[in-house]
This record gives sequence, C-alpha cells and structure tokens, in this order.
Amino acid sequence: MSARTLSAVPTAVDDIPEYPIEKGERLESHSFFQFHHNRYLNSDFFSLADWEVQGVALALWSLSRLQDPVGTLPTSPKLLIAKLPRMTLEAWEGLMRRDPNPLHGWVQCRVGSEIRLMHSVVTEVTLEGLARHTANDDKKKADAERKRMDRLKATVAKLGHAKLAANEMFVLQLDELLRETYPSESRTAGRVKEAMERLGVANLI
Repeated sequence: MSARTLSAVPTAVDDIPEYPIEKGERLESHSFFQFHHNRYLNSDFFSLADWEVQGVALALWSLSRLQDPVGTLPTSPKLLIAKLPRMTLEAWEGLMRRDPNPLHGWVQCRVGSEIRLMHSVVTEVTLEGLARHTANDDKKKADAERKRMDRLKATVAKLGHAKLAANEMFVLQLDELLRETYPSESRTAGRVKEAMERLGVANLI
C-alpha cells in the first residue's frame, strides 16, 4: 500500500503495533457502536474533510465492526471497496488523493502474521463494546446459574428435604453431580433423587 493510502505508515515491521484484540473476536450481534459526536465535531477530520470523504470514512468505521478481528480493516483497496456500493477503484484512488482521505487516522497493525489497519478511536470504542459484551455475558450466565439452583432447591424440597434444600453446600455438590451425569438433559425429579442417593441421602420419598 502506498504512503498516501495511510495517514501514518510505520517504516519497519517491528514498528507496526500489535492489535489489542485477538483474531476471532466479533461483535456481529451488536447493531450499533458508540459515536462520540462532540469528539467528532471538534476533530480536525470533521473540520478539514469534505462531505464525501466523511461519508466514506463513516461507512468504513461501520464496516470495521463486521471484520475479524472486530475494529480492523484489510489493507487491500480492492477488499475495502468491495464492501462499498458503487465505489470503483478509480473513484477510491481519487478519494485517497484528497487530504484528509477516508483512511485518515488508520494505521497498519499486526494481527498474528497478518497486517491489517486499525484506528485509535475505533479501537477504543471497540474495546469498550467488548467489555460491555463480556459483562452482559457474565450477567446472563450468573442469572442462568441462579435460576438453575433455585429450580434444584425447589425439587429437593418437593422430595421432602427442605433442610437440605436450604443447605448451599449440599445443593452445590448436587448441582455439580447432575452437571457431570446429565450435562444436556432435563433434571427430572427421578434424576435428582438418584443423584441425592449417590450423595448418601437416605429416606427419599
């Protein structure tokens, strides 16, 4: 890629930064990304870039959300314009001769052995999105675990062992045994009863 294609191109491979997000990380389920409008409106890019360049730049920022890893772009102009409707290579090269151009702020980065493009602001917003995504996943898992334990306690109580149902340590042991024995099957009263017997609980009704 020529020097005019990027706003800053490292002079050697060792100078190319490692992208902070691993390959395979995606945010395809997110239909939006945070756009700091005040930051954008006060940027040099907004002040200097013409409207056509800004429109293409915004499209590229959005397309980076669908890339692997998320938040990056390929270095190949052909791969970039393939995602831009009605954009020809000639039109792309014309936009890239403008100052600033649609790849203003994008620099080369290393993703393993691959060289891609990253943008500091896009990367920042992407990392924030991944953090929220992880937090939401953790919350969903915690909620699912709580509901699973509540159902198990209710089943143990119905089997006539209200005291054991209130014993957190016992319920945790029972839950672990059921996950090992029936990892993908429903927890019927019969299966819970069998697991309790294996834990040494007698006089089950």
